[in-house]
Amino acid sequence: MFKYLNAEGRNAEFSVDKENPSILHVGGFEFEGMQIKPTDFDLSEHAGEMVRVYLDADGSYSMAHGTHEWLLFMGMVPELKYKTVLDGLDEHGVEKTKSVEVAPDLNDTVITIFDLPEEEE
Repeated sequence: MFKYLNAEGRNAEFSVDKENPSILHVGGFEFEGMQIKPTDFDLSEHAGEMVRVYLDADGSYSMAHGTHEWLLFMGMVPELKYKTVLDGLDEHGVEKTKSVEVAPDLNDTVITIFDLPEEEE
């Protein structure tokens, strides 16, 4: 779920991938005179972590701690889940199972979206 701090402000478009819900799509937008290209963030390796994505002065994205130009979005990536699946038969013909990771589903969390700065005229 997306929580826009200012739904009436200038916001990039965000969506969660339908086939892999640990991927967040960010649409293209203008930022301080630069055209920022659409991009995807695979947040599966950040399961259980608070993630903040920033824009730097050169228009690049950053998840590193430090000084940045603008905070674009933040949210808590859900923990990894596991499911049990069949894994063939053992030597006695009995079905075996194993646990496999299920990627975090960004539909199960709140992603806070920060509106973009007003365009300079």
